[in-house]
Amino acid sequence: MKKFIYKVLVYLLPVLLFFSLPYIILEVSGELQDLSNTRIEQGYLLGLAYSEQSKDYKLNEILTRRPEVLAVGTSRVLQIRSFFFKRPESFFNGGRVISKIGDLPCLIEEWDKNNYKPKVIILGVDQYFFNEKWDNLKGGCEYNTKMSELNMLSKSSLDVYSDLVDGKIQLKSIAQSYHRHGLTAIMTDAGYRTDDGSYYYGKIIQDFKKGISVSFNDMEKRIERGKNRFEWGAEVNEGAISILKSFVNYCNHNNIKLVMFIPPYPTSIYKRMVDSGKYGYILKLDSALRANDLRVHNFSSLDAVGSKDDEAVDGLHGSEVAYLRLIQELSKREPWLNTYINQEQFKLLSKPANPLELKEEKF
Repeated sequence: MKKFIYKVLVYLLPVLLFFSLPYIILEVSGELQDLSNTRIEQGYLLGLAYSEQSKDYKLNEILTRRPEVLAVGTSRVLQIRSFFFKRPESFFNGGRVISKIGDLPCLIEEWDKNNYKPKVIILGVDQYFFNEKWDNLKGGCEYNTKMSELNMLSKSSLDVYSDLVDGKIQLKSIAQSYHRHGLTAIMTDAGYRTDDGSYYYGKIIQDFKKGISVSFNDMEKRIERGKNRFEWGAEVNEGAISILKSFVNYCNHNNIKLVMFIPPYPTSIYKRMVDSGKYGYILKLDSALRANDLRVHNFSSLDAVGSKDDEAVDGLHGSEVAYLRLIQELSKREPWLNTYINQEQFKLLSKPANPLELKEEKF
């Protein structure tokens, strides 16, 4: 029996050694933490490299904080900051709590189960939400997904070793990390601000300050290939319109003030899409929304909010400078919103720290 146990141990030792270093890295960096029921201290950057827990993290924060003013949408609302509002503590950015329009009914279910209703929702509805070629509305919702440490370790260990070899992970940085949770936050200074849920684009901002220009190449390639949120599509998906109408009805029934907008692409990216002739659904979107009595402010290009392409962090996302311009425009079109907006902050637009930051920040 002892001989058998010895052989088993000899057999398992290489396996244990192989997984030991990735486990230590993932554990120390915070990658193995289940964020569906765990909160991260305020003042941190949260950026996970190997596990996508954004939906559950944001949902947990919303239900715990119960903000009066809530931004809902994909990563394309993450640039809305708490200091845009008169009472910053009343706002939370729920960007990435949804990834597609079919998540909205499930989000309502979660709110109802927990007796939560915000006073104000600022909802970003991405153009591709309405493109059946990207989303045929057949997928299910993805909330309350528990993370398994064992599963995470087995899936990520090879990637950890690869990233160590490529220099994307540096052990010294992990050991010296401060107010960072997750390897993306530790290695690139990028992630959610745990204070208000917005996103800090650390490396992109740092590169910009070094004279490295923001590139739109990735999005241009997606347009050429019709891939990854840039699928070609001719018609507006009426099923997506119906889901949005139901969400509006929910807000009306529950006395929730709702303002909706379509987030901006860099103007050059939007023009490239239109000029390609392969995105007919985008050009038909306004009329389809109006035909269904849906008031959605279309800011499909940065010039629609008085912004230029240098106020974009990539080919899909405007910077916080562009989004303060967007909020300013929304407050003009929806005067009731001024009850909540701190218009003093609009002065920052006359002289932002740089095109990507209203105020210089360090984490």
